Amino acid sequence: MAVLQLTQSYEELRLTVSSAEMVLPGLNQDEEIVLACEISSLPTYNCNVIFRREAASDELIGQMRFQANRPLVNADLILNFSDFEKLEVMCVSGEPVRPITLYLKIAKIREIHNGEVLMTGNDFVLNVCDLSWRHPLF
Repeated sequence: MAVLQLTQSYEELRLTVSSAEMVLPGLNQDEEIVLACEISSLPTYNCNVIFRREAASDELIGQMRFQANRPLVNADLILNFSDFEKLEVMCVSGEPVRPITLYLKIAKIREIHNGEVLMTGNDFVLNVCDLSWRHPLF
């Protein structure tokens, strides 16, 4: 009898928030929360995370797009109304003693190994399946 090792089908990326903004992209559109972040495994890259609110979604909450020729990552994430409100309250609740940290649960692909992003010289997209965060209280 052979024992098959179970492998995780997800990886986790840690992002440290450096600034947060409420943005109104247009008069007929809903507000968005835009966070400027640093990716812990890619310190030379900046990441802009845009949160939009929408009714409950399926397993995928968004995507991150990595560009090989620029040190910039753009992430578009959809939150349900209550989670969007939680994030909004957290961002406006005052300056934390340490930065807010986001943890993105992403589907495994070859460009990610043990939470480290391997830049291969090609653009690629990560599917984000879940999100958690830490907000220091004191």
